[in-house]
Amino acid sequence: MNNDKFKIKFIDCSKTNLIEIGFDNSYLNNALNKHKFKTIKIHGLNCAQANILKQTALSSGTDCSVHREVITGKIQHSDCILSGTISQFQKIAEKLKFQPLKLSILGEQIKDILNQNLPETIIRDIAIDWLKRPYIMGILNVTPDSFSDGGEYNTIETAMNHYNKMIEQGADIIDIGGESTRPYSNKISPEEEIKRVVPVIKEIRKHDKNTIISIDTRNAKTAREAICSGADIINDISAMEWDNEMLPLVKELKCPVILNHSSAAPDTMQDNTQYTDVVDEIYDYFQKKLNIVYENGIEKSQVIIDPGIGFGKTTQQNYEIIKRIQEFKTLGCPILVGHSRKNFLKETILSDNRENLDVATMIVSQKLIENKVNIIRVHNVKEHRMLLNICKSLF
Repeated sequence: MNNDKFKIKFIDCSKTNLIEIGFDNSYLNNALNKHKFKTIKIHGLNCAQANILKQTALSSGTDCSVHREVITGKIQHSDCILSGTISQFQKIAEKLKFQPLKLSILGEQIKDILNQNLPETIIRDIAIDWLKRPYIMGILNVTPDSFSDGGEYNTIETAMNHYNKMIEQGADIIDIGGESTRPYSNKISPEEEIKRVVPVIKEIRKHDKNTIISIDTRNAKTAREAICSGADIINDISAMEWDNEMLPLVKELKCPVILNHSSAAPDTMQDNTQYTDVVDEIYDYFQKKLNIVYENGIEKSQVIIDPGIGFGKTTQQNYEIIKRIQEFKTLGCPILVGHSRKNFLKETILSDNRENLDVATMIVSQKLIENKVNIIRVHNVKEHRMLLNICKSLF
C-alpha cells in the first residue's frame, strides 16, 4: 500500500458532516445549498429560450442539456435537463429575472420549486407535518371480493380484529373500503357500500376517537355517510370524476381528499394502458386537475395525490412511475403510493403467494421511503413499521 495516498470517500453532505469537520455553524445552511445536488426537467422551451437557459447555467458554474439541434434552430422546441447545486439554481433563477422571452417567469418557477414546502394538513386537531416522516396507511377491505383479502374482514367482528391488529402494529391511518376496485371488478350501489363500511367506522369510533380513518370510495353518498360517522379523509380512486357530487361535498366538509389517477373505471381500466410517457401524462393530468380543484374552493392543504399504481397501467409503466416518483413533488401535494401485493409484483416474481408478495412489496417500499413518499398504503403493517424504523436510522 502506498502510504502517500490520501483517504477519499463518497458521502452524503449533511449538517452532521459539516459540523464534524469544524465548519462555521453560522454558515451551515449556505454550505448545504452548495453541496445539495438536484436535477430538474423543463418542458417545451423554444430554441431561443433553451439557448439562453444553457448559457445562464454555464455562467453559473453548471450545465443544461438540450436537444442537439437547438443551436441550429432546426427544431421548434426542446425539453431541457438542468442540474446543479441549490446555490447554483438560486443564481440561475436570479439571472433569469433579467432575460426576455418570458424567462423571468421560469426563474420565478425555479425559485418556487426550491422553496416549496408542503402545507400542514389538520386532522382531528392534529397538524400532520408531511415532511417529518412517511405515514403508514393500513388497508381494511370489508368486501367479499377484493383482490388480496376479499371476504376475510367483511363482518364487524373480523374487521375490528384486523383494525386492532394494524393499530397495534403501528398503522398511522386506516383505509376502509367497501367496494373492490381490482381490475375488471364491477361496481356496487352506494347503499350496499354504506351497509358494509359505516357500521365498521361507527364501531371503531366507539372505542377510538383519535386514529385517522380514510374512506375508500368514489361515491359521494357513501363519502358523506362515512365522514359523518367518524371518517376523516376521502380516498377517491376516480379523483372526483365518477360522481359529480364529490367535489362540492369535499368543499362543504373541508376534509382532506386523495386524488387517484386512473385511466378509466375499474371494469375497463386495464384495456386503457396507452401512454406516450406515463409519468409525464399523469403529471399533466394532476396539474390540470389541481387547477380545477383549487378554482372550485378546495384548499391546497386538503389535497393528497396518488399516481394510481395498477389503475390502467402495465407492469413496466408501474415501475416507471415508482422509479420517477420524485417528479410529482413539484405539484406541491403530499404523495400516496398504493402498491401492496398488486399484479405487477405477481408478474415480476411469478408468484401469488402472500408471503412472497409482501417481500416484493417491502422492496418497492424501501425505494419509496428513500424518495420521501408521504403515505405508503399497505396490507402488511408490522413489517413496514420495522422498515420505517430501520430507514429512519439509515437515511
